[in-house]
Amino acid sequence: MTDSVNRNISYLQDNSRFNFRVAGIVMDADRVLLHQAKQDDFWNLPGGRVEMNESTGDAIRREMMEELGVSIRVERLAFVCEDFYEYDGKEMHEMGFYYVISLPGGHSFYNEREFKGVEQDGKLTFRWFPIQETEQMEIYPVFLRKELVNLRDSSSIRHFIQK
Repeated sequence: MTDSVNRNISYLQDNSRFNFRVAGIVMDADRVLLHQAKQDDFWNLPGGRVEMNESTGDAIRREMMEELGVSIRVERLAFVCEDFYEYDGKEMHEMGFYYVISLPGGHSFYNEREFKGVEQDGKLTFRWFPIQETEQMEIYPVFLRKELVNLRDSSSIRHFIQK
């Protein structure tokens, strides 16, 4: 029996929404994997909301299984970001944990430039982008535009606050 209760750590208060999110950074040579929801005109890293009583590492594993149907390997935590922005008419406050992850070796996703996710009937489009192009792209959170380029040179966890 499946639990139909929404266990995501996300809540609405007045016209503000809080989200606790995880995202995965998949890099392959000089490329990074990003995704875009059908209704959006920007790109972000694949991931989703953490559930109650779930670690962030377990959450990114679950999210990648839901979105791509694959078991991933968590390499390391790279970024923590407190992000404040407006989306869909709401003031958003998001706490995000950004992990470097890897897909199974030799997976067909590495050979496809663009593909649809398995979650939400393919409403998520995944695409590989050259890392050097991310600085000029519409990617959110904004700190990723610069930090993805420099990620391979850093092994420390970086913390960002964006307002």
